[in-house]
Amino acid sequence: MQNSLRMYLPELHGDLNEFVYRWGYKTYRMFLELRENDFLTIKNIHFLSLKNIFKKEGIKVTDKLALNIVDDVWRDFVDNNELYPDTAPVLKRLKQLNYKLGLITDCDLEVANGIIQKHGLADFFDVKIISSIIKAYKPNLLLFKEAVKSARCNSNEGIYVGDSELDIKGAKEIGMITVIINRDEIQNQEIEITPDFRIKNLSELLNLLD
Repeated sequence: MQNSLRMYLPELHGDLNEFVYRWGYKTYRMFLELRENDFLTIKNIHFLSLKNIFKKEGIKVTDKLALNIVDDVWRDFVDNNELYPDTAPVLKRLKQLNYKLGLITDCDLEVANGIIQKHGLADFFDVKIISSIIKAYKPNLLLFKEAVKSARCNSNEGIYVGDSELDIKGAKEIGMITVIINRDEIQNQEIEITPDFRIKNLSELLNLLD
C-alpha cells in the first residue's frame, strides 16, 4: 500500500506509516459518524476520508486518482488477508454437524467475496448478509432479521458470534443467542450489552454447542 501511495503521489513526503494511520483513524471516525445516517459504502467512506486528509495537507488530487488509491488499498487488503488458524477447522466441523452457517459483515460485497474466495470459504456459508447489499451496518436490526429469515429459523434458534458488545447488540435485541469472541482478552465494553457467552477462540464454540 505504501508503494502505491508513493507511486500515485510522489509529492507525499514524510512518514507513510503515520499517514496510513491517520487515514485509517479518519475512516473509522467517519464510519461511526455516518453509520446512523444515509448509507454510504465503506469504500465511499474510505474515499471521503482520504480526500479530507489530502485537502488538509494541501495536496490536490482528482476523484479518479483518489478512487484508484482506495481500490489499490482494498486489493492489497484482500491479497494479504489471513485467517486465524482455528477458523477453517471449526467451520468444517460445524458443517459436519449439520449446522446452517451464516456470515454477517460490514465489508463491501467485493471485499467480502474476495476474502471468501481467497480462503475457499464459499461452501461453508448458507447465508451471506452483506452491509452494502442491505444498506445498513451492524448493529442495525435489519441485518440480523434478514439473516434469520434467510436461514429459515426462529431468532432464538440462532447463535451470533461477534467481537464486541456493539457487534452483538442487534442480534441480542431480536432474541438470538450471543457470543463474544475476545482473542486478546482485552476489555472493550463499548456499550452496556452482556453476551450470553464469552470465548477466547472459535474452538471454544464447539465446546459450548456440546
